[in-house]
Amino acid sequence: MEECGGVHIHFPSEGSGSDKVTIRGSNEEVERARRQLMQVAEEKQVNSCMVEIRAKPEYHRFLIGRGGSNIRKVRDRTGARIIFPAAEDKDQELITIVGKEASISDAQQELEELIRNLDNVIEDAITVDQKHHRHFIARRGQVLRDLAEEYGGVTVSFPRTGVKSDRVVLKGAKDCVEAAKKRILEVVEDLDAQVILDCVIPQKFHRVIMGAKGFRVQQITRDHDVQIKFPEREDSQQAPSVQQDSVTQVNGEVDSILPNYRDVIVISGRQDKCDSAKEALMALVPITRDMEIPFELHRYIIGQKGTGIRRLMEEYGVNIAIPPPEEKSNVIKVMGVASNVERAEKGLMDRAKELQAEQENRVLRSFKLSVNVDTKYHPKIIGRKGAIITEIRKKHDVNIQFPDKGDENQNVITITGYESNTLAARDDILKIVSNFEEMISEDIKLDTRVHSRLIGSRGKVIRRIMDEYKVCYRIS
Repeated sequence: MEECGGVHIHFPSEGSGSDKVTIRGSNEEVERARRQLMQVAEEKQVNSCMVEIRAKPEYHRFLIGRGGSNIRKVRDRTGARIIFPAAEDKDQELITIVGKEASISDAQQELEELIRNLDNVIEDAITVDQKHHRHFIARRGQVLRDLAEEYGGVTVSFPRTGVKSDRVVLKGAKDCVEAAKKRILEVVEDLDAQVILDCVIPQKFHRVIMGAKGFRVQQITRDHDVQIKFPEREDSQQAPSVQQDSVTQVNGEVDSILPNYRDVIVISGRQDKCDSAKEALMALVPITRDMEIPFELHRYIIGQKGTGIRRLMEEYGVNIAIPPPEEKSNVIKVMGVASNVERAEKGLMDRAKELQAEQENRVLRSFKLSVNVDTKYHPKIIGRKGAIITEIRKKHDVNIQFPDKGDENQNVITITGYESNTLAARDDILKIVSNFEEMISEDIKLDTRVHSRLIGSRGKVIRRIMDEYKVCYRIS
């Protein structure tokens, strides 16, 4: 399932008698998994041999080797597949060998020989300078626990505190002891090659650099294989404010005053690793950049109830300070890690460009055009239930406002939108007016008693006459 992109493979329950296996996932990965399953099934039928051997669970990791190196060699030499128990398996000692009969036999011999060697417990000793003992027993012996887990449960005993001895005793399987000795000597070699490097960063940034529960600094420690020690936060009366044994040179002048000791982070390890760790720490130091963004755009960047500015800060992992409106300042401050600040600056500039474009667009859309049209034509321009004016608005994407009752200029119709669109809408309105201005008007006197019959139910008769003859009746 892992090799085929995380597809899900479901086998029928034991005893069901079904041969159907279900594979779920993308088409490509499902087909790939199907081919692999069929290949394994064919191999199983041809090479149906299988042998089980046993080994103590603490030996398994040593048999497998770092990154699977040991067991890979056995597989390459013999061609057999070797399956170790999974964490959830009940029998943690059982190792299964699958393959052709000859391959299984060879792999079994090699593994059994290795296991016999591991069962051959020996005791050996090496010399480790006392100055390095603390490294191995620190943090409640974490390094020793790692050695035991890595090398088949080998026990490593350092002299008790206060005993002046360089002798370190190892006990366990012969091969495991030899491998553990080699690893301890590698660690000692690293410790001998260690240097101490000071990284000066103002203490106010230390918590930011450490991250939540020290996550960031722990990651740097692991990535660069160094030790990092931050200064104590409490003030100390004993601590010197000036270190006289160090000298710095600035612009050709000697300056013997070093930074405050509380700002010094101590890195220990190999020179090259200390240098790279220092770069990683410095990269986490927050910086502040000033950005010039027009004041009138600030409220749009902040967004409704601050949603816009919060989104930007979360997206780029920075703090953004916008000046109070009364200052009318264009300067926005961006604070955070240098890489995040650079990304945030670009994001803010892009947002400012979007807002400026929207602002320019609003200005263009706010063009107003006034059209003087006799009020008697206003109903004709509006149309029945506003059908005509609605069509003009949609067609030209404009807003058309008729004067309210009591307005001084009752003839003025106001059109708002892009200039070209308002002109086109005006032309459509004037065209309607022109059509009506070409018409003639004639008064007809009819007895009021026939008006209702002429109008018809809900105006149905009069509308039919107007539609048929393309005229307009107004009964007064």
